Amino acid sequence: MRGRVLMALALFQRATARELWPLVVPNQRVDRSVRDALGDLEEAGKVRKELTLRDGRRLWCLTPSGRRDATALLPAGSKLAAARPRREKPSGAYSEHALDVVAVAGLLAKAGFGHLAAYATEVEHKLPGRRSLFADLVLTDPGADVPVLLVEVDRDNEGNGTLVAKLATYRTWCRLPARGATKRAFEASLHRSGARTHDLRLWTATYPATGREGLPPVALVLEAGRKRNRRPGAPPLTPEQKKAKAKADHERLLRRIREVEAASEHAWHAPAYRGEETTARDYHRALPVVATTMPLLRRFGAGGPIWWRFGGRRWATLVEALDNEDGDQLLEQQQEDARRRRQEAEAERRRAERERRRPACACCSAKFSDERWVEQEQADTWDDDGLCSGCRQADVDERDRQEAEHEQAALDAAAAEEKRARSWWRRS
Repeated sequence: MRGRVLMALALFQRATARELWPLVVPNQRVDRSVRDALGDLEEAGKVRKELTLRDGRRLWCLTPSGRRDATALLPAGSKLAAARPRREKPSGAYSEHALDVVAVAGLLAKAGFGHLAAYATEVEHKLPGRRSLFADLVLTDPGADVPVLLVEVDRDNEGNGTLVAKLATYRTWCRLPARGATKRAFEASLHRSGARTHDLRLWTATYPATGREGLPPVALVLEAGRKRNRRPGAPPLTPEQKKAKAKADHERLLRRIREVEAASEHAWHAPAYRGEETTARDYHRALPVVATTMPLLRRFGAGGPIWWRFGGRRWATLVEALDNEDGDQLLEQQQEDARRRRQEAEAERRRAERERRRPACACCSAKFSDERWVEQEQADTWDDDGLCSGCRQADVDERDRQEAEHEQAALDAAAAEEKRARSWWRRS
């Protein structure tokens, strides 16, 4: 327990027991064990308290000794957060944004997305021109349902334009060539179709495969900034006023999601595949973006249907939101359906052409049956009577009738002759 607390503080720099609890012991219903572990570590000189918040929670960070112990516990190559220096003014240690980042990681871990060592904060993504883009939180868990997730947390400290620019910058970074890739090979890879276009991209060497079409997904988590009363000495809000304010703040956050979605379409839009019979979209060069709010995360958890996929039509779970239901899987199905329709149309055309060539009876003009047609094709042309099976049978029946009539007439004639002969003998 104490080791996991040290690891969490090393990765997230500072937090309270409430934020550490889902990361350290996600299956427990209360944070008592985490608070006890922090007390033990404080006595051992591994952690120190920076500040007591207004609600009574204590903000903790590592001491140099605790940081050394945490480094030995974490896997090699783990990105540790910067050490927290001791400040003369404790209020300088407090950051609502930083606590929100830890809270998002804890809620993701509690929902089964990643584990403690799978998270990193303030991850740098270098860009040309000595620029860098820092992700608030990065989840890296190869082989999981969500192998990689880049998280941006905002508390009204950035405008919509800044968020849109960040999404465009993420897409720009994902399009950079991998280190060591030659210009000729990289440019040739850009003309490949499907996932092969990313073979020489920088992001494929940085993050694990996403398991889906497209670039590494980005998650936006919005929270309303803390607004102070403008009038000094104003009375505190009543419970009803707090509830109304929370509802208005959340509606504003939902509007921000839609506004950022509309303004950043150039980053996440997936064009449709070519073909009149195809409605599937090509997500291989698109940036998957999902968004939610902190109130939704706290109420329903990260595993609930609280994620809005930019360009989507409904709220969904994180896995469902990241899946491309109208992507390559739909394309394959539509191509198979189109191939089957073409085959059926070709078969119908052949049947119509064959029916057009089907011979007719020379007597009644009825079309030949398949068996009669085969018989005619196998027989010599000069030896075929050109009649259908019905007319041929009728002709046979007519000949049999005539033969029967002739035979009967012959019998009648013979009987009459015999009768005349007997009559003459008696007269004589």
